[in-house]
Amino acid sequence: MTPAEAIASLDGQLAAHGEDCTLRRKEGSPVVDKDVAVRASVRGLRAAEIVGTATQAYSMAVISLTQILAAGWPTGHTVTPGAVDPRIPRENDFLVVKGKVRQIKFADPIAVNGVVVRVNLTVAG
Repeated sequence: MTPAEAIASLDGQLAAHGEDCTLRRKEGSPVVDKDVAVRASVRGLRAAEIVGTATQAYSMAVISLTQILAAGWPTGHTVTPGAVDPRIPRENDFLVVKGKVRQIKFADPIAVNGVVVRVNLTVAG
């Protein structure tokens, strides 16, 4: 499967079975919210996934970078070769799900042939 095929497949699944959410990054002084609308598949943790500091208040979410790239999120950042891509959600960003602000605890970008095709998130709150 090519990266484009993997992205198209995920986007189709999120369109059919996901929900509208908002990805938020707080930056600057004064703090400014940088938001982008994304489709996400969000579910609670399974019993086997509740380890360490994770609790039932945590959830797993899957997103695509499609809406992020289309919106140019977050504005004011450039992608620098060899550096962490600022378009990938990071710890302390937020995912607003059904109006509830959830803090991103962990982001796991999944790549195929060097292209990020999905991002698995662990969120709390």
